[in-house]
Amino acid sequence: MSACSSELYMRTFRWILGSIGFLIIAGCANEIEKQNNLDSGNLLTVALENLNDRYIEPLQPDAMSINGLQKLIARDPTLNIERKKTHISLSMDGSTLASFKLPEETDIHEWVDLTVQLVNRARSQSSTLAQLSEDETHKLLLSGIIENTDRYSRYLPPRAAGHSRESRDGFGGIGVVLDQVNGRVIIRNVTPHNPAAEAGFRENDQITHIDGKSILGHSVGRVVKLLRGVVSEPVQIRISRENLEEPLSVTVIRGRVIRQSAVSRHAQNIVVIRIKTFNQRTVTALRNAITKAVKEMGRDLKGIVLDLRSNPGGLLDQAIAVADLFMVKGRIISTKGRHAESNQIFDATPSELLAGMPMAVLINGRSASAAEIVAAALRDSGRAAVIGSTSYGKGSVQTIVRLPNTAEYHFTWARVLAPSGQTLDSQGIVPVICTNVSRDKPENLKTSLNKGKGNLSAVQDVYRLQAELPHYSKARKAACPPSSIRPVDDLESAKLLLMNNKIYNYK
Repeated sequence: MSACSSELYMRTFRWILGSIGFLIIAGCANEIEKQNNLDSGNLLTVALENLNDRYIEPLQPDAMSINGLQKLIARDPTLNIERKKTHISLSMDGSTLASFKLPEETDIHEWVDLTVQLVNRARSQSSTLAQLSEDETHKLLLSGIIENTDRYSRYLPPRAAGHSRESRDGFGGIGVVLDQVNGRVIIRNVTPHNPAAEAGFRENDQITHIDGKSILGHSVGRVVKLLRGVVSEPVQIRISRENLEEPLSVTVIRGRVIRQSAVSRHAQNIVVIRIKTFNQRTVTALRNAITKAVKEMGRDLKGIVLDLRSNPGGLLDQAIAVADLFMVKGRIISTKGRHAESNQIFDATPSELLAGMPMAVLINGRSASAAEIVAAALRDSGRAAVIGSTSYGKGSVQTIVRLPNTAEYHFTWARVLAPSGQTLDSQGIVPVICTNVSRDKPENLKTSLNKGKGNLSAVQDVYRLQAELPHYSKARKAACPPSSIRPVDDLESAKLLLMNNKIYNYK
C-alpha cells in the first residue's frame, strides 16, 4: 500500500470512529432526555379540572399552572419562568431555553400541555431537577398549584395520602396495638370486634413469628407492616403467652380495621365519652358506648359528657350523625360553596338517644372542624351546655380528590354555617362556661354549682361571660380565649352542672 493510500485509509478510519462516537453520544443524550421526560398530562388534567370546578373560590388554569412551575423550578436558582404579554419563557442563567405562546387563560388542556413541555424542558437542562424522582417532581408541582389558596387546602403525596385514607376508612389488619419491651414485641391492646380479638389474642401476648418467620430483632413498625395486608387474606402468627408451656400458632384472616375513635367511662352516674376523631365508625362506637352505659347504670344514669377536646375533626357525615343522635328536630348545619353540590342543609331526624338526658360538651382551642359542628348544633338547639375554652375556628369543609398517582388533594369547597346562621371560620365556638381563666375562677364556679344558688346566668358572671352577648361576639371570645390544655376543671364543672337540674335547665 502506498503512503498516499495509507494516509487516506487512516483519515477515513478516524472519520468513521468519530461518526460512531457522535451517534453513541447523541443516542445517549436522547435516551437521557427521554428518561427525564415525565408523562404528567393526565395527572395535571385531573388536578386542574377539580380545582377549577370545585374549589370554593374561582381558580384560573393559567395561575395554577404558573404557581406549580414556579414551585418546581425554585429548586434550581439558575432557572427562571417569565410570563409576558403573549409568551411564557424558560431561561437558565439569563439565556432563553424555550418560549411558548400563551394559551387562553381558561383553557385547561392547553395549559396542561404547556406545563408538561416546560417541566420536561427544565428537567433536560437542569441536573438539579433531573435528579428529582417522579414523586418529588409531582410533589413540588402539585403542591405549588394549590399553595396560594387557603390554609386548609393541601397536596398529600402518595404515602401521606395512604395514611390519611387509613385514618378515615381503615386498613387491612388484625386489630392490635403493639409495644416493644427488651427486644420483644408485645400486644398492649386488642381492639374489640376485630380479627385478633376473635382469634383469642390477649393483652401481653408476645408475637414471635409471622408467616413462619421469626421477628426477632424487628422494630414495631416492621412488625406492623407484616401484620397488615389485603382484607380477607390470612396471616399466620405465633405467640408466646405466660403460663402456657407451648407457643400458639394461629391463622388470622385480616379484616378492615378502623381505629377506635370513641372511648367511654363512668364517673358519678355520668357517662363520659371522649371522641378523638371522626372516622367511619364514630357513630357506631358512640351508640355502643351509650347502650353499654344504659345497660350497666340503668336509672342511675344522670347525664352525658361528650368530650371533644383536642378533636381535630374528620368526616362530615359522621359529625352530622353524631349530633343527630341527640336531636329530634332543628338544623344541624348548612354548607355553602361555589359548586352546586356543596350547598346543602342538614336537619335532625325525629329519633333521639336518651331523650331529655342532661348533656354537656367539652371543647378547647384544639377542637376543630367536625368537632365544632357537633358542639354548635347541640348548643344552638339547646340540647347541651358547652364547657371549656373557645374552639379553634375551622368553619370550612374540605373535599378529597384522589389523583391518578394515588396522591390526594384536600381542598376547601364549602363554608359551614351554624344553626344560628353564623359562620364558624376564625370565630370558633365560645363555651357557656369558660374554664380557661385564672386558677381561682374554677373554685368559684364549683362553689356556685355545689351550693346550687342562682341560675346559669349567675354562673356565667363568675367567668365574665354575659348571657346577652351573641354566641360569636368578639367580646365573648376575648373573655374565653382558646387553650390547648385539657384541664380537669372542665369535667368537674360538667358533672356538677349535670347533677344540678335548676342550673342546667336554665334557659
